Formats: sequence, structure tokens, C-alpha cells
Amino acid sequence: MKELVTAALPYANGDLHLGHLMSTYLPADAYSRYCRLRSRETLFVCATDEHGAPIQIKAEQAKTKPEDFVKKYRDRHARDFAKFDVSFDSFHHTHSPEDEKATLEFYGAIKAKGLFYEKTIDQTHCPKCDRSLPDRYLKGTCPFCGAAEQYGDGCEKCGKTYQVRDLADAKCALCGTKPETRPSNHLFFKLSSFKDFFTEWFATAELQKDVVNYVRNWVDALEDWDITRDGPYFGIPIPDRPNQYFYVWFDAPIGYVASTAAWCNANGGSADDWWKGGARITHFIGKDIVYHHYLFWPAMLNAAGYALPTRIPTRGHLQAEGEKMSKSRGNFILLHDLDCDSDFVRYYLTCITPNAASDINFSKSELREKANKELVDSYGNLVNRSLSFIKNKMPGGRVPEKGASTPEDEAFEKETDALLGEVAAEYDAVELKRALEKAMAFSGRANKYFNDREPWKLLKENPAQAQTVLHNTAKAIFVLSAALSPIIPKATAKTAEMLGCRLAWDASAFKPGELSEVKALFAKIE
Repeated sequence: MKELVTAALPYANGDLHLGHLMSTYLPADAYSRYCRLRSRETLFVCATDEHGAPIQIKAEQAKTKPEDFVKKYRDRHARDFAKFDVSFDSFHHTHSPEDEKATLEFYGAIKAKGLFYEKTIDQTHCPKCDRSLPDRYLKGTCPFCGAAEQYGDGCEKCGKTYQVRDLADAKCALCGTKPETRPSNHLFFKLSSFKDFFTEWFATAELQKDVVNYVRNWVDALEDWDITRDGPYFGIPIPDRPNQYFYVWFDAPIGYVASTAAWCNANGGSADDWWKGGARITHFIGKDIVYHHYLFWPAMLNAAGYALPTRIPTRGHLQAEGEKMSKSRGNFILLHDLDCDSDFVRYYLTCITPNAASDINFSKSELREKANKELVDSYGNLVNRSLSFIKNKMPGGRVPEKGASTPEDEAFEKETDALLGEVAAEYDAVELKRALEKAMAFSGRANKYFNDREPWKLLKENPAQAQTVLHNTAKAIFVLSAALSPIIPKATAKTAEMLGCRLAWDASAFKPGELSEVKALFAKIE
């Protein structure tokens, strides 16, 4: 089975914060690592989202070209992802030849089906700046929830999208002037014609129920989608439409396809092998872009002849003191500022994040407690105590073969052999929190088994049974490390090195051998 895993494209106008990692990149990475460990043909892609008005505005404020502005954040995003062990196969960017080529292919395919039409709109224009004001160049009051200081294309508070004309108390985001309107001929995508498609897809697809129930409320009121932005605009020009560009939300999700194409250009094959029925597609997103990924993007894929996503796991926001972490609020914890073991952060965020769109509260004290009392004291303690004992007490520092077994030993080995199957069911369902809980519950039972069987006494009283206990414990560590490796890859890689083996999703792959130097996996957070 081919597994195509995508993570929502980070916008290249600022640094990444902890909420981004929690909602999107960590779960996508953990699922990708799991798929690779299962020997599935897996491609994990992402890209920086580099077009649109917000980037143009910030580039103007920084007195630099948009191309140079996005390159800075492209590099910083790659640095932050590496810091927290996010293992993309392809991390590309939308300001690229691949994205422009794919966007024009989508445009041509959709146009050939008659799903675009022209319509003259009242384009907002700033008389003081003497320029058109697309989406993010406007600020005003959300027409749905009444939140102030919202942009012209969507509300960060309630998550709904709308047309510029619907924004109340609109003003130019650059100078604060009340805009005027001028006629402009725009291209619209017939999104409203997809109501029956969405009704059927929502009823049959393997989608997140809480999100589907939410999005269904929008289907009856679907409006056709203005995909045009008047220049000056940083984006991809629309063919045969002078000084007009594709709206960023038209070309941005195509970045998934473009990133796949970039990987194929370097490694062989075609993006069509992954996007036209050859793979199970899983999009990982945050709930603030539900509208685009459950409505706009699937309609585009369907219209252009591409496969639909099988699943769209959607996580909520990470809150600090009950408020959403966001760039606009300035209350986020930037990834490059977070000085903490990446495994601790990945473990803690997985512990607190269910497979749902509910919001989660971040607590530094809770991170410290879970890292120290659960990860260090359970898994870290099991690995260090038992492997050190084997290294120091067994001939040649080798994991022994099994000797004599008691019913307790046989029951524990049976439980060990069953663990990966039980955890796999949760990973396959993208229930990462549950997978971690099952693995850590087993870690507790493995510690208890080692303590209760007291191999230090058995070595003197019944060496054959001591061999079995040590063998079973080392095997349990092998299996447990495989189960945990998608979430805490660094520590489990160290454990595999100590065991002198390569982790596999198969308990029978464990082969006793000589241990390398045993070292503590973690240092507690003080």
C-alpha cells in the first residue's frame, strides 16, 4: 500500500510556534514514521506557502522583495522542523516552477469542464494608497461572529470564510482609509455546483466525524469562489488575464502535488502515481483551515481528475492560558525558542492531544511532570536498569537465550508478542494518543515484571529462570521501542543501538545478541 501523507503548508510570513507542531506536524510525522516502520511505501510531503497579500504586505514593510522575504522563512521553518525531528521526504515551496506548472494544469483541467465563469465585481480600492485591496489588505468586523480586526477573506476567531464585500467597517490595512469600490472582471469557480458531491462524499468517506458534522452546516449555503486577485499581487499569473493572479488558496494546496512532483523529479516516478488513485492520501491539518481542506480543495481535486484524500485528521488549537496560540496574538512559544529535549516535547504533546478538533491547554509544569514521571521513570528506567544488569551480569554482556519458564514468564511473553498488533490498530486509525497510552501501559507492566521476577535473586537460585526473565525483558524493550519510535524517535534509536539491532514492527524480529555500551536515555527536566 502506498501512503501519501501531507502536512498543512506553513505560511512563510513568520516563525513556527508550538501550536503548529501539536496540531499538524508532529501527528503527521508520527504517522509517517509508523508507516515506514510497517514497510509501507510512504511519502511525507509539505511545502512553505509563499504567495498572497500577507506576505506582500510584510515584504513591503521590511523593504524587501517578496521572493527574498519568503526564502528567509523557508529556511527558518526547515531549521525548526529538523530541531523537533520532523522527517519530511519532501519539504518544498509554492513559489517554485513545480507549483506554477501544477497550478496551470489544475486550471486547464477545471476550465475544460466549464467550471469557471466571469463576473464583474466591485473591487475594493484604497484612494490614498491608489491600489486594489484584496483580502488581507482589508481589515474590519467579521460578518458572522462580530470579531473586530479580521481580514477580508476569513475570520481567525470563528474560522469562517467570506467575500471582501461582506466585511463590516472595512478599512485599508496599510493606511486605515475607508476603501471605495471599482468594477473588475473576476474569474469564479462553481463551488456551489458541488453540493451533491459533498453530501455523498461526507456520507461515505473515512473523515473525522466531528469536523464533518461542523462542515455540513456550510454546504447548503455554498457560494461560488472568487479565485482572482487584481495586481499588484504576489502569486501566479492567470493565463490571458493581464494583471490578475490566482488567489493564494487556489495555488497553495496544489503545493502538496508540487512537493510530490519535486520529490519524483529527484527520485523517479510521477506525481500522478501518488495523486491519481495509487495511494491512500492523508492530510493533517489544524482546524482553522477546515473550510479550505474539506470544501475548496476536494472540489478542485474532483474537478481536475485527482484522487480525493482518504482522511483529513484535524486537530484543535494549542492554548496558552485559555487563548489560542497564534502569530497575530503574539502569545505563542516559538519552536526555536523552546529549549527542551525534542522527545520530551513530542511525548507531552502526543499525551495531551486527542484525534479531535478540541482545543488543548499547554502547561510547562505538566510537560515537566509527564516527561519526568512517565517517560523517564517508566521507559527510561526500564531500559537503563534491565540492560545495565544484562551488560554487567551476563557472559560477554549478551542478552541470553531463554531458559526455564514459569506461567508468569509465558504470560508476559504472550503479552509482549501481542503489543504491536494492539498499538498498530490505534496508529492506523491515527489515534496517536491512544497508541502512546497502550505502549506506556505496557512499559509499566514490563517494569513490574522485571521487579517481581527479581532476576538478581534468580541468578543465584535458578539461573535458567533468570535467563528467561532477562531475555523476555530485553524482547519487551525491543517491542516497546518499536511501538514508541514514531513518537520519540531519538530515544528509541539509542535503545536500538544498545540492543545492537534495528527496530522492526515484528516481535519475532528480536534476536538476542551482545549489548553495546548502556547509557541513560534521558536527563530529567529540573
